[in-house]
Amino acid sequence: MKQKIINALTKDVGLKILAVVFSFLLWLVVVNIDDPTQTRTFTAVVTVTNEDVLKTAGKLYEIKDGVNTVSFRVTAKRSIIEKLSPSDFSATADMNSLENEERIPVTIAAKSYANYITISSKQNYLYVVLEDEQTERFVIEAQTTGTIEAGLTVDSVTSSPTVITVTGPEDVVSTIDKVVASANITGVTSNFTESVIPKFYDSEGNEVDSKELTLSVSTVSVSVNFSNIKTVDLVVKTSGTLSPHLTLDSIKTDPSSVGIKGEVTALNDVTSITIPDTVINLSDLTGSFTTTVDISSYLPEGVTLADGSSSKVTIYVLMSGETASTATVSADNISLINIPEGLAVSLDVTSVQVNVFGTTDMLAALDATAIKGTIDCTNLTVGESQTVVVQFENIEGVTIQNTSVTVTVIEDTTNSDSTAATEDSEE
Repeated sequence: MKQKIINALTKDVGLKILAVVFSFLLWLVVVNIDDPTQTRTFTAVVTVTNEDVLKTAGKLYEIKDGVNTVSFRVTAKRSIIEKLSPSDFSATADMNSLENEERIPVTIAAKSYANYITISSKQNYLYVVLEDEQTERFVIEAQTTGTIEAGLTVDSVTSSPTVITVTGPEDVVSTIDKVVASANITGVTSNFTESVIPKFYDSEGNEVDSKELTLSVSTVSVSVNFSNIKTVDLVVKTSGTLSPHLTLDSIKTDPSSVGIKGEVTALNDVTSITIPDTVINLSDLTGSFTTTVDISSYLPEGVTLADGSSSKVTIYVLMSGETASTATVSADNISLINIPEGLAVSLDVTSVQVNVFGTTDMLAALDATAIKGTIDCTNLTVGESQTVVVQFENIEGVTIQNTSVTVTVIEDTTNSDSTAATEDSEE
């Protein structure tokens, strides 16, 4: 029995070997028919490495035309290639390999099935544009937007930090004119602080795109403090007694009222702002009169002027039948008298505006070229912008109020030069 088996195995050995080889080849054909080799194109996002190489050189880069992907071909068995997706590959551009300051070779690597696939050997590139880097510091302008509630005024707006450092492409950073952090106050009635994203503007008020900028802080804290406001009248007190031949018509102020701000408790106690009687002494008046005072020192404790209210107030003291106006007098109509020897005096202005008083008809007929004034220079010394009083001559029916101007006093070299010339000629 054993011999029969041996004979059967050894009989026609060549045919049997051929049959085995044929079977193997047939298996390969079947396998390749069922799982053929395929080629497919994939697209991957490029990751840039070693970017610090440019920063060290004071350069920045941006992807040319915004294209930061590359496409490549992969060959593998169908059973494998069907399992692959773009996430199975990495695309890396090393900034150390930058060529001609415009392109970086991209290395494609497989994360999966690396031993079973073939990636096309075609070299891919990432194209970039280099730019100079610039760093600047800007003071942050804290502002408010929106509508403030009635009875309130913004007392202060501050930011923290007050300065921001901006780094980015030179052609972007160089256009920045100011940095603004704005807090919305619509519907807000008490002090508050909020975080806001700063905005950048050029000199024409256009917003600058900040997506390419690196900021020292991404948000800014803006604090807004409010004060209560109130409008009160101005009251003028007087001292002395008016001359018997004058009749007082009215005492008015411009403005007639001002806005004040402060805590509610302080404002409740204020019904008006009083200008004390030391300002207007009726005994000194010879006719209608006007003057300007600073009311800052007359405000009660805890109260200040609201924004938009000037501390300068003009007081008009008008006699019966008179009204007030102004006239512009040329500097040529103002004489300089009693100039000390060796000095030269000149007015710092070409014209002076003066207050004039009289009936409506008289003021309407007033010719400003007829107004004459003088400046007594007796006590002047060398120096610029010295204040002096111009004394005007009244015109019949019109009172012209004296006013102050500034003059410049220098040493008069004209006389000394002429004297020296005379001495030379005599010699």
